[in-house]
Amino acid sequence: MKKFLLWCLGIVLGLLLLIYVFVFSPIGNAIAKPILQSQITKYSPIALTLEEFSFGLKYINIKIAKEQQVLITLQGSYNIFTLNLDLALDAKVNDMSVFSNMAGLELGSSAFTLQSTIQGKVFDELEVAMQSDIAESDTLMNIKLTNLAPTHIKANITHLHIDEILALIGKKPYVSGLLELSALITGESKQNGKEQIQSFDGKALLTLKNGAFNQSFIKKDFGIDVPKTNFVMQLQGLFDDMLLKHQFVFDSNIGKITSNGESNVNTLQTNSTYNVNLSDLSAFTPLIGTKVRGAFKTNGTMSGDQKSMQVQGVSDVADSQTSYNVSLVNLALEKVAFDIQNLKVQNVLYMLYQPQYISANENASGTIWDFDKGISLQVVSTLKGITNNAPIKQNFNLDMPNTAFTSKSEATINKGVGDLDFVLDSALAKVQLSNAKINLNTTHLNTLYTAILPDLSKLQFLTGIKLAGEIVANGEVELADKLKATFHTQSLGGDVNATLNDDTLQAHIKDLDLISLLKMAQYPQVFSAKLNGNLAYNTTKSSGNLKSTLSNGQFLKSQLTDTIAKTTKFDMTGALFNNIVLDSEIKGLVTTSVLDMKSGDFSLNGKNIVLDLEKSTINANLNTAIKDNRIQVKLTGNATSPNVEVDFGELLKNQAGQILQKELGKQLDEKTKQKLNNLKGLFR
Repeated sequence: MKKFLLWCLGIVLGLLLLIYVFVFSPIGNAIAKPILQSQITKYSPIALTLEEFSFGLKYINIKIAKEQQVLITLQGSYNIFTLNLDLALDAKVNDMSVFSNMAGLELGSSAFTLQSTIQGKVFDELEVAMQSDIAESDTLMNIKLTNLAPTHIKANITHLHIDEILALIGKKPYVSGLLELSALITGESKQNGKEQIQSFDGKALLTLKNGAFNQSFIKKDFGIDVPKTNFVMQLQGLFDDMLLKHQFVFDSNIGKITSNGESNVNTLQTNSTYNVNLSDLSAFTPLIGTKVRGAFKTNGTMSGDQKSMQVQGVSDVADSQTSYNVSLVNLALEKVAFDIQNLKVQNVLYMLYQPQYISANENASGTIWDFDKGISLQVVSTLKGITNNAPIKQNFNLDMPNTAFTSKSEATINKGVGDLDFVLDSALAKVQLSNAKINLNTTHLNTLYTAILPDLSKLQFLTGIKLAGEIVANGEVELADKLKATFHTQSLGGDVNATLNDDTLQAHIKDLDLISLLKMAQYPQVFSAKLNGNLAYNTTKSSGNLKSTLSNGQFLKSQLTDTIAKTTKFDMTGALFNNIVLDSEIKGLVTTSVLDMKSGDFSLNGKNIVLDLEKSTINANLNTAIKDNRIQVKLTGNATSPNVEVDFGELLKNQAGQILQKELGKQLDEKTKQKLNNLKGLFR
């Protein structure tokens, strides 16, 4: 046993020796110095060099510098057994311009010093003193601690330039002003059962004078002009035992922010009121993090403690009647309940520097929670308004008419995943999303939809062509990394089934009624048939092709049929066509087609049939044959009433020859006929 104890003692002594060598000895300091230098290089916002590093059992000496511009020293003695400290931390900056890159702007070459000491015994009496001229201020602070709890705090700061402090810590100085602090507070620790509590007496006054928002910095970083905004700010605290009574005032030429109340310094139990009344929010854009403007009012109460706090208030944001209840647990956002009535959406768009695409009133109510778990919510919203032509035309190049609309949505989401029902009703479209599946965590949406376009003539701004009639469609939409959708309609007599994969559209057409299609396009109904085929179209390139066949085709009475019937005695309307080939190449709103059709002794075909849907023009040369007689047909001009030119030259030539031969036959005898026949034989 004795040997074992000696062996254990030897191990402990060896470990202590290793600790001393690698921590407190010059050898250990030499090993630790490059490690510390690498960490300083990694995390320091400016390039600093660890020039000296000595860490012994009773002393410490650290010197960090950047050439002649920055010098930081930590020197002093300590006792790791008694926990006595006598340390001095000094910092001297001879040139503030070294922080320019960190601040994001050019700083002057002004200098400052900071001197501080820590003296006393940890877990007993400890005193921290500091003085500095940082940011052109006169700063003095003295803090006494007993068992690490503050018992005496005295602070005096005058003329501290807040913009220099912001630049020094790497924040853009969007705000300038002179900060002053006067505080004299005494503290005492008390035993409350098993709990140690703290009480304070005294007061503190924090003032920011000559405050102003930097217009040029805000314009440069956010691209907006803000009005000249000057302000003063004051926060006064009165400590009375365990209570802290506070009064806060922000007073400016754009309005006021005030708060009053009292809090328990141990439990943070608070009961406070607040009031915000600002005529223009634009100066607060850097604080909010996005461009914002317009008036804002809200007031309410804060009650509770660190474990559970409630913020209840009302607001007239965007001319609404809004109430809200915010729950905090351990000072973290837990739940938000709200009720919004008559929110002017156009005002919200204005406040966010967005074009006012719509003018509408919104009513919404709901609850949002699980902010750290993917968001859960239950929200119901209704919207009633009208679209605005001018901003839509300017930003999207769509000449959309002012259109009244209503919408209703209901969303239920649990930890980022849930359902949405949505209905939109307007003169242009009626759209319904049924039981849409939403995943906010993956930004994924999948929904069935029904769409009714009651009057296609009102959608010319979108289609680019004048259409007529109604379309009823349904399908499924999936929105993730790419857009996928299906489309089905029977509004044109047959079935149209389409799929959209990102920018690729594929459509299968079955037994589509050609008359219905011509009526929709407002073209003359000159031919009836059933159309079957496949459409391939790229929405990005605005190009594609249609491969189709038509069956049960029949010409309807028209200028063309009348002209041909009058001359040829052939009634085109009596012919029945099957296996008609119609292939089209699509470029934008221009189609170039090939047509081939035949019925008995009649045939019609054409190449390079050009139809401009936007201009509503046609240019087609059609070859028609009746038995052995060919007729050339040319269609030009307005597609709804084209110019029809029919060339009967070959037909008339054949008919003239037949008539001539018939008349000569009546007048010549058989002998003459024989001679003529012999004469014809010479040319065979």
